[in-house]
Amino acid sequence: MSCASASASACVVATARAPSAVVAPRNATSRGPSSSGRRDAHAPRSSRERRAWARASSSGVDISLTTVLPALQPWAEARVQKCSGAWKKAAALTKNPPIVMVDLVPESKDDEDSLSGHVERENSSKKPKKKGPFETEFGAFIYDKGYRQLFRALGYPGADAEATLALEQLNMEENAASDSVLLDISCGPGIITTRIAAGLVGYRTLIASDVSEAMTKRAAEQLDMLAATTTVLKQRDPTTQSLPQFAAVRADVSCLPFADASVDAVHSSAGAHCWPNPNKGFLEITRVLKPGGTFVASTVVLAGPIREKYLENETVKDGDEYFRKIWDVNTPFWDADAVVQMLENAGLVDVEVVREDKCFVMLAARKRG
Repeated sequence: MSCASASASACVVATARAPSAVVAPRNATSRGPSSSGRRDAHAPRSSRERRAWARASSSGVDISLTTVLPALQPWAEARVQKCSGAWKKAAALTKNPPIVMVDLVPESKDDEDSLSGHVERENSSKKPKKKGPFETEFGAFIYDKGYRQLFRALGYPGADAEATLALEQLNMEENAASDSVLLDISCGPGIITTRIAAGLVGYRTLIASDVSEAMTKRAAEQLDMLAATTTVLKQRDPTTQSLPQFAAVRADVSCLPFADASVDAVHSSAGAHCWPNPNKGFLEITRVLKPGGTFVASTVVLAGPIREKYLENETVKDGDEYFRKIWDVNTPFWDADAVVQMLENAGLVDVEVVREDKCFVMLAARKRG
């Protein structure tokens, strides 16, 4: 499955501070005081930056984007290459390298199932869609601080408990492949992402991804705070669990920028029922998973009394008809079995319901090895 080509105009590189775990740190000689330190202090800023960049770029330290991101689709790789120079300079000119953040949402005019409708497209006469309430920075903040907590009424077990359930399915042996990658799709502001990151075992990289630029930035900020806190804790207690390296990628689940079989696991919390085309999203997740890779997701299904009402009124006769006639974006799926069927239709196997409570359901599956 391939996605349409995209331009490089929307590429974003974040400047948030992050610990040395994200990108290999400069050595002491490249960042420490030197005999020219006094002269640098009085030199013009642009001159000091050029010198810092020259020192870092000649120090042998790998600060390329390719060390953080997994293999990408050709169109996404081309976009990353166009902004890699800016990233290297940003990483070299800061005391602590920034968390990678890139915009890899395609800008195809005919991608009607894309979640990226509000993105301005070149040579398009159509007005961009208005941003939703949680696609703004303020909306991402409100979602983080209050709205997500309302999910408890739907049966969600709370952020800590949900992350624990997910980690039980995701964690691998500590001696797993050194390049293992976990993709957290529809990560929102990072509420579950950061909790998973804190307890993740067996992965080199965690990628937080959302179609909303504001949500992706918010998640990057939260991961950055986690990383900074962990760095301090490790200085006090060297036995503190290390974190994976982080990246934040704005991406559309219906057209993921990652190459086939490029990630070891995918996680999604409370996201699938918000996708305009969940079947297409599940197919994309299956595509990017490596053989044997794990998919863990929580989502929302109809409460039992509501399903019974639909059946009593003969509005629909089963879940298939409900999905065809009634289901819409940000609407609960029929039931857990319906979601299981969707995952199996996407090619995933060993699908199981990990937990179900009221409208909350968590599922786990894997790609055939």
